[in-house]
Amino acid sequence: MPSFLAGVRRLGVFAGAALVVTGAVASAACSSDPTSNIGLCSDYTPPATFDATTPAVSFSKDVMPIFKQSCAFSTCHGSNVGDANGVYLGDDAPRVHAAVLGVVASELPSMAFVVAGDPRASYLMRKMDGSQCALDAQCQGGSCQMSMPRGEDPLPLETRDVVRRWIAQGAKND
Repeated sequence: MPSFLAGVRRLGVFAGAALVVTGAVASAACSSDPTSNIGLCSDYTPPATFDATTPAVSFSKDVMPIFKQSCAFSTCHGSNVGDANGVYLGDDAPRVHAAVLGVVASELPSMAFVVAGDPRASYLMRKMDGSQCALDAQCQGGSCQMSMPRGEDPLPLETRDVVRRWIAQGAKND
């Protein structure tokens, strides 16, 4: 029996060490550091139960408040001068709509920020879902950089789904 217990203790130490190493790798994989070469990328796809047609979404009433609350800061995408970090998402709804619909993303010239009717082909959704990393090989410099909002947890899925529905419903400026 003593050799059995010694074996269990050795296994326990090995298993504990494996958990620590696995945890460290998982932490590195979830890093938002765009310069890190370690990481796994999860390419988000809405579940089959997601209904893109209901409820109806309004750009001015539903989407713009999300942009104003989460994106339209002078240090992010709300600056009226300069490049607004690639895309303007400030207070001017017509200007925001013109800045995103069909406009090519500078980080990924093969993809527009918003493709009316196709959230999955819209770079904005990739950045909001944190799945832009699946496109790194195609991005300028080999990295599509960080997800949005930068340095924060992703917006709640319900919030992202409002934008996803707006795009799926034709990305109209209403």
